[in-house]
Formats: sequence, structure tokens, C-alpha cells
Amino acid sequence: MSRRNLPLYALSLFEAAARHQSFTRAADELCLTQGAVSKQMAQLEAHLGYPLFHRYARSLKLSVQGECLLGYVQQALGLLDKGVAEAAAASAPLRLKAPSCIARWLLQQLRAFADEVPEISVQLSGVHAHDIDFAREHYDLAIAYRPLASAGDRGVVLFAERLTPVLAPSLLAQVGRKLDSPAALAAYPLLHPSADRRDWRQWLQANGERPPALMTGTVFDTLDQAINAALQGFGITLGDVTLLAEELKNGQAIAPFASCLDSGYGYVLLLPEQAPAAAALRLQQWFRQRVAPVA
Repeated sequence: MSRRNLPLYALSLFEAAARHQSFTRAADELCLTQGAVSKQMAQLEAHLGYPLFHRYARSLKLSVQGECLLGYVQQALGLLDKGVAEAAAASAPLRLKAPSCIARWLLQQLRAFADEVPEISVQLSGVHAHDIDFAREHYDLAIAYRPLASAGDRGVVLFAERLTPVLAPSLLAQVGRKLDSPAALAAYPLLHPSADRRDWRQWLQANGERPPALMTGTVFDTLDQAINAALQGFGITLGDVTLLAEELKNGQAIAPFASCLDSGYGYVLLLPEQAPAAAALRLQQWFRQRVAPVA
């Protein structure tokens, strides 16, 4: 029998009637009349050429052919349900969680992805948190800030964190002190991306400067807050050269020192280990092909 000639509606009614062993209970489940279900079963039997039920005065029993067919029909309907659900999920926006500090970089990437794969939309949630627990948080993908050594085989390292002092040209002109050495930073208000001030401490130590002498200044909760303040001329902060690539290129920000601090951390794209969405795998593969391997 051709696949095109299979009466799928009648087969779905057969599954309900066989499961309940009753036309009446199947009709109640499907919001039909008992007569409608009975008529559909008679037509299905005529179409197939063999009986599916033995009908008795007050009971219904599957025939040998009906018992054989039932398992296949249930398996097929289950597969159809799964396919319909997956197709619906593919049309829903991908839920992506990411630290808000990388929004300036990430939005450009997502715009390029949308141009190349317009059928997949992405719903971005920018948050303060830098990690993800897929068991408790309902996201299809997440970008986490973590040590590169712990990225694992499943994670896609988007870029490694490389920090260098950055400031607005207006502040350089206002202060008037040339930034020709780390010691010259003492003339500038420092902006700290984290309360523990570890970024400045590490950069200063790597460049031969004693941190305690230069550890005053405003403290922010996040890197993006410190960067935004620096771009407005309120001080000099440590910024990631990848996140600030556009601002450094167009002159909105200045990086006066060639030295960058490789923190050993980076931003890693992660997917749930259990049953990731097909669209999420597509976005992961797109990023994998787009980003350069991190040594």
C-alpha cells in the first residue's frame, strides 16, 4: 500500500480505540461520537482488507491483525509527535545567555549569523552572571567566562581575555600627561572593573609597577560599566582588546601601552549536554567555523 494512501486520521482513531478497548471511551477522549468512531473503524478495516476488532455485545477485542498493527501505529504516532515538537522548537527563538559585558562584540556576531542563517532567530539575555547551570536555567546556549583550561571539548572558545589600559582621547588631552610608562598612570583616575581590583594589580605587576601606589579610583560591578565610564572620559580602565576592537579602530578609545595581560580566562560558548536543540547546534557550528583557535 502506498504511503500516500495511508488513512492517518483513521489510524489515530484506531490507536485510541485499541488502547481503551472501547469505541465509546475513544470517542470521549477525542470529543467525537461513538458512532463516528465506529464508522471510521469499519471504513479503515475495509480499506486495509482485514478486521481490526472482534465486536461483542458489550465488549471489544483486538483481532490478531489489530494486535500486530497497534504497536507500529503507536510508534509511528509517537515519531510524528516528536517531529512536530522538534519542528516547532526549530521555529522558536534560540535562548542565549551571555554576560552583559560582551554585548558590544556579541551583537555584531549575531547580526552576521542572522544574515547568513535568517531562519534561526536568537533571543539574547544579557546578565551579570558569568556562568550557567543548564539543569536550573532554561537556555539553549550560554556564553560563560571561565578559565580557558576548563573549557573542555564541548565548549567553543570565542576569544581569550587580553587586557590593556584604555581611555578616551578627551581625558588624555584634559590631563596632559603623556602615558609613556606605567608610572604615568598615577596622574589619571583609575577605574576598576571588579571590587577586588585584581585586573589592575595583575597588569601593574606584569609591567614592573608596584600596585599599592596606583590602587585608588572608582570601583564598578562589571567590566562593561568600567568601559562605558572610560569611553565617557571619567578615567582609565583595563579593557579587553577584543571587546573594544571597534572603539580602538575608530579612535573613540586609546590603548597607550603595547602590553596586554593574558588573564588565562576567556569566553566560551556552551550547550546543554542532554539533547541540545538542532538550531543551537547550528549556531555552535557557525561560531566554531568563525572564531580562530585559541592557543
